[in-house]
Amino acid sequence: MTEASKLDKSKNTTNAAEGSMYLYDQPEYLSREAHGALGWSMPEAPYAFAKGVSSIPLVVTEIPSAQKYYPIVFSGKENGQPLAILSTVSGDNVFVSDGIWEKDYYIPAYLRRHPFATVQGEGNKVAVVIDRGSEGIVENSDLPFFKDGNISKDTQSMIDFSVQYEHDRSTTQNFMKTMLSLDLLSEQHVGQSVDGEDRTFANFISIDGEKFDALSPEHLASLHEQGYLAFIYGQLFSQEHWGKLISRIPSSSS
Repeated sequence: MTEASKLDKSKNTTNAAEGSMYLYDQPEYLSREAHGALGWSMPEAPYAFAKGVSSIPLVVTEIPSAQKYYPIVFSGKENGQPLAILSTVSGDNVFVSDGIWEKDYYIPAYLRRHPFATVQGEGNKVAVVIDRGSEGIVENSDLPFFKDGNISKDTQSMIDFSVQYEHDRSTTQNFMKTMLSLDLLSEQHVGQSVDGEDRTFANFISIDGEKFDALSPEHLASLHEQGYLAFIYGQLFSQEHWGKLISRIPSSSS
């Protein structure tokens, strides 16, 4: 699963964004001409669009919060990214019911920024993308995208949130490169005995605790200076949630 594929504005003669973004049904570049009469209204089922996913991308700055609720793994060793695991059954997010995220559980930023996203252009330019397919984008909204011909305050707040998310993605890439260079990532699996039969519920990439414990004081000091230790410990601590997650899956699906 990839978080987002490249969106190329230069090739478009319409507002549609060429390419695709994970969970964005109809990505379009935000503009006054096409979206001046539109705005945002919270749907009755705000996270229905995420019901059919079993994992969601995280940036590393989310790990200390997300590790309290979900197992966190990595999508791969090369160019990998952190993922919060939401189910051991494909296509069934057990934390969403009737479009509502389970109360008091952390909601990943990738979902909270929807239906907005930002794409870095040349220099410091940023293109703003919206998911025109979202049920929350409506006409005559109390939270219009534009006010007096300019981006509204509420819209700017969401754009700023998305820009910060993209900045944190850069931090995440640097973190993953460091984990790879230190050879801290390994293939692991989680399983349980079900009716006397050993069952594997997930195969995944994780930080190897034994390799981490064997790092030199110099490497540990470097990781501390970069602020990476909290992310490492958080990912390792999150593994305790596998049993809780498996217990939530109906026996007919496990």
